[in-house]
Amino acid sequence: MVCFYSKMKKFLCLFIFLLCVNSLFISPVYCWDIKDRNEYLLDVRGDDGDIILNRITLHNQLKSPELEMTAFSEAQWNIGTSEWEKITMGAEIGKYVYKWLYLGQSLQFMSGEMLDYMAFKVDNRSIDSTTKIAIGIPIIEDLCLRLFEEYSINIEKGKEEYCEIGIELNYDIRGYCSIGIGWRHTDRIHNFDSDYISSSIILNF
Repeated sequence: MVCFYSKMKKFLCLFIFLLCVNSLFISPVYCWDIKDRNEYLLDVRGDDGDIILNRITLHNQLKSPELEMTAFSEAQWNIGTSEWEKITMGAEIGKYVYKWLYLGQSLQFMSGEMLDYMAFKVDNRSIDSTTKIAIGIPIIEDLCLRLFEEYSINIEKGKEEYCEIGIELNYDIRGYCSIGIGWRHTDRIHNFDSDYISSSIILNF
């Protein structure tokens, strides 16, 4: 297991490094598309605790092939338990099949309380993969409705971990930032579920 984790860690670090090199030197037109997402998740069931989320992404759009490549880090702090709910760092490859439909696959390191809710035993650090589907529906100029689903499996164990679905209304402010409100459901597979009302602000750099 230690050998497997070490190999996966090296592979993921190399992938993120190559992604950053590509962003800086191969495709300079698209380099340094950085976003900082800050979100508050209000636990409406009251069975887990409110969560403060911060996600930083470095994005690059390739022309040939037409792919979206992203390196990211995300941290979720659970106010109710005063513990890290989830900390991830990884990379994602995605594609817009149509202008409104996005499909993505990510690979990431993971730690935090989320691992304690699994139906199987893992170390306090693990590696998982997430499949993402998102639909964007324009309403009026700068206002968009987004629906998404994310399904994660544990790479080490080859077993399902959790699934998240949600809906969010986003308003873009002159391209510099966007604000949003929405709802999110987290299904900790073989454990308890949570529902959140979310409010977010995304800063674009």
